[in-house]
Amino acid sequence: MSADYRLNEDVAIITLNRPSRFNAIDTELSRALVESLARAGEEARAAVVTGAGKAFCSGADLAELLEEYENDGPDLGRTLDEVFHPVVHALADCGVPTIAAINGVAAGAGLGVALGCDLRVMAESGSLTSAFTGIGLVPDSGTTWLLPRHLGVARALDFALTNRRVGPGEALSLGLCSQVVPDGELEGSAVAMATRMADLVPDSLVTTRRLIRGSGGMSFEDALAAERVEQARLGKTPEHIEGVRAFMEKRPPNYRET
Repeated sequence: MSADYRLNEDVAIITLNRPSRFNAIDTELSRALVESLARAGEEARAAVVTGAGKAFCSGADLAELLEEYENDGPDLGRTLDEVFHPVVHALADCGVPTIAAINGVAAGAGLGVALGCDLRVMAESGSLTSAFTGIGLVPDSGTTWLLPRHLGVARALDFALTNRRVGPGEALSLGLCSQVVPDGELEGSAVAMATRMADLVPDSLVTTRRLIRGSGGMSFEDALAAERVEQARLGKTPEHIEGVRAFMEKRPPNYRET
């Protein structure tokens, strides 16, 4: 395993653990991350994803493809299918909300992992960069879909075409992260944010994620219809009943006991 998994009460903390490779993603790390996200969906109420050492994730581990580069070049389409698409799908489908705690550079596919999380907290040493066009490639791991939804087309193009590093201050102003904290406070701040989300209803949160991400390809009427379906379903749940009762009784809701 090259991803560490631990529970802090009902928050899962998933750490990419290849610090000597700046947490570059290879086949083993991909599988470990997918398994950890599935596990978090089963036994936690929120998850934090971070990196060991000086980087969040430097992207693909090109050393794993060295033999292919020495021949006719790698089949990067296959690599995406086998290594990176499972990770971004696991993030998109995770049964609990996810927070990226960005402790250093998030580059290339690592940027896709960071953007694939629902929220981001950055350390003062953190940075974001696309990096792909610098080596003659296009952004992948969901980045071409996620970046314009975060930034708009013009800023997404500036980010992706120039490959410049965006530091935490600019990332905060652009809405790419929710919070910037000192390096030593990163994990604690991310866990605190995750704990606040864990106090809520995971089904409500992940359904909100799915509706918002899916709305870009919908007409207004289709979005209204999708909202209706989910609201009708959630309105019958014990968690919603508890929320209404707590509101009427002027007390905090206790969703963990429902």
